[in-house]
Amino acid sequence: MHGSLEKALADLEALHHEVDREAATLAARHAGRLRCGPRCAGCCLDGLTVLPVEAERIRRGAPAVLRERPFPDGGCAFLDPAGRCRVYPFRPYNCRTQGLPLRWFEEDEHEEVRERRDVCLLNLPGPPLDALDDEDVWTIGPYEERLVEIQERFGGNAERVRLRGMFEGS
Repeated sequence: MHGSLEKALADLEALHHEVDREAATLAARHAGRLRCGPRCAGCCLDGLTVLPVEAERIRRGAPAVLRERPFPDGGCAFLDPAGRCRVYPFRPYNCRTQGLPLRWFEEDEHEEVRERRDVCLLNLPGPPLDALDDEDVWTIGPYEERLVEIQERFGGNAERVRLRGMFEGS
């Protein structure tokens, strides 16, 4: 069991590094539009949840933070008073793609699949999202599927963990 736990965490770290590389490539393409950076916490909202394997990576990577006080209600519990992420190297998947132009697919009431696109409203205007090539947007789905596979190997309860609930005394 211990070996499978360590393997799942190593696979998660590798996935996070891959996501970071891909996200950096997209961010470079959109450098004129994106305003994300240190102290930009517009996406860092309260109520965020992660899969247990990502919670474990945060617990192992930043145990001292979990003994501190969470950021006040309204913002992500892991923000510091200046609006910076206290667990940045260990941040979850969702936090690694924020700000990028996103695309995903939804099924409507007629079972037709439609593509949706969005970008953080804090970013500057740029080309219309529907005019961007598919490779110029982050497609939601493929990495999430891999994350779920890692969670399945991690085992245990797959119920999402509230970030605010990870702090000691919560």
